[in-house]
Amino acid sequence: MALDEVLLDHVSHSQCLPATYLRFYQWVCPTLSLGFSQKAERVVNQDYCKAKGISVVRRPTGGKAVLHHREVTYSVVSNDAAFFPIADISETYGRIARALQSGFRFLGIETTLATDCGRNTGSGPLPAACFAVANHHEILWQNRKLAGSAQRRTKSGFLQHGSILIEFDAALLSGALRLGDPISVASRVTDLNTCLHSPPTTLEVISAMLRGFEAIFGAHLQPSKLGQGLAERAGDLAERKYSILDWSDLCRQVRRVE
Repeated sequence: MALDEVLLDHVSHSQCLPATYLRFYQWVCPTLSLGFSQKAERVVNQDYCKAKGISVVRRPTGGKAVLHHREVTYSVVSNDAAFFPIADISETYGRIARALQSGFRFLGIETTLATDCGRNTGSGPLPAACFAVANHHEILWQNRKLAGSAQRRTKSGFLQHGSILIEFDAALLSGALRLGDPISVASRVTDLNTCLHSPPTTLEVISAMLRGFEAIFGAHLQPSKLGQGLAERAGDLAERKYSILDWSDLCRQVRRVE
């Protein structure tokens, strides 16, 4: 998450040339990521997470909590107007959604896009979970959410990242967020294991997504090594910011700036 933020800061610099970074990564243990302004004390069952070995971190983007477990996390960071209408949040979401759909198609899965802003919203604990709500341009399979996304934007760039579920554990998410009956959560969510009747490997998922992005954007993706300076900045940010769960002071600072 710290590296995502560092890359966003990098492309947002006035002297940065047009660039787009596409990353795929996984987590070393089950990890609950909270949206920028979510209140951990309100939504997270800390005792349950500790007992189950679930880490809890913050995301630089908004939105609701995501359980990163048996999934692939993707991130897109760009300031390149040749590929994205930087100022148009809806179309930026839409272009990435079409690339993800193309990737799913290479896996043999036909998906649809959510058309409402906040389907399945309501009162109670369920909206604390990202996958309980399908927002505009998010990926659905048989009207159940397969991939969720969130953005953070600057004047000249944006970061979008999201989660592609391989095997969804409704009980684990329900316990971590005090959601109650996991059946209610499971009824709104699907995963690649369900779509394909067996779980694909991580490499199969990433390979399909790379092909999907190349097909939609008409570009050849090239591996890129992380420069020493960016790596050091990410490490420093991880230590001073992402190791802290309570971001209430940071949220207040951002609101004052905006």
